[in-house]
Amino acid sequence: FAWAVIALGIFGGAFNVEIFRAGIEAVPDSTLEAAESLCFSRFQTYLYITLPLAFRISLPALTNNLVSLAKTTSLAYIITVPEMTYVLNQVWSDNLNVPEMMLVLFGFYIVVVTLLAAGLHAVERRLMLPGYGR
Repeated sequence: FAWAVIALGIFGGAFNVEIFRAGIEAVPDSTLEAAESLCFSRFQTYLYITLPLAFRISLPALTNNLVSLAKTTSLAYIITVPEMTYVLNQVWSDNLNVPEMMLVLFGFYIVVVTLLAAGLHAVERRLMLPGYGR
């Protein structure tokens, strides 16, 4: 289990770091210049302006990455971590009801992905700024 967490954490973390880097670079220079004209220090500019805007800009890509990571957890089955696919394989070995088990697995992933995407979409709508995006 620990190796699956480490591997998926590194895999997802690498993409998340790149998403946040792109979000920080996407903050308009005019906004940073406005903060400088208000005598914000570099730390204050980063903390109160760059970070919140970068998070809001990065949220759609982060949502996509987290949904992808949730689906990628089925790869832990390969190293025999007892997750959903592994447990259903044990049931397949005991019984001949493979179609039913595949439907359960399909339904499980649909529910997890839908809840994750809906929750993050609600956060995105709540944090949306007028004039940015839609």
